[in-house]
Amino acid sequence: MARFIGLEPFSTWPEIEFETPGGLIDLHNTADLEDLTISPRRSTLTIRFVFYGELRGSDAESHAVELEFGGIRNLKMELPADYEPRAAETLEGIAHREVSGQSYFDVDMGDVKCTLAAETLTLRVS
Repeated sequence: MARFIGLEPFSTWPEIEFETPGGLIDLHNTADLEDLTISPRRSTLTIRFVFYGELRGSDAESHAVELEFGGIRNLKMELPADYEPRAAETLEGIAHREVSGQSYFDVDMGDVKCTLAAETLTLRVS
């Protein structure tokens, strides 16, 4: 089972809203996908968003939000043949499931879809 750091664990239904100590973060309706980084050396997949919603105790207009999958294995990514990298993308949902004691995540970002096993899922806000 993956460890969830900075957010509450979730189950098999695709999630777009994440409960954090700073409040609810909706990465579908109030965020734009900014960057997707794979780090083979660190064994991570990081998805970075610009979040325009409100967080408790903050008067900033936007925040950087990162979802980092750590200890990744079996990463599969799908892009359509006519994928346009500059097209605005948003998070359509992340589903979590367990298979033979491992946590798998299905990440849907519209044209970009990822499936991977991960040991941790960390949410960071700055």
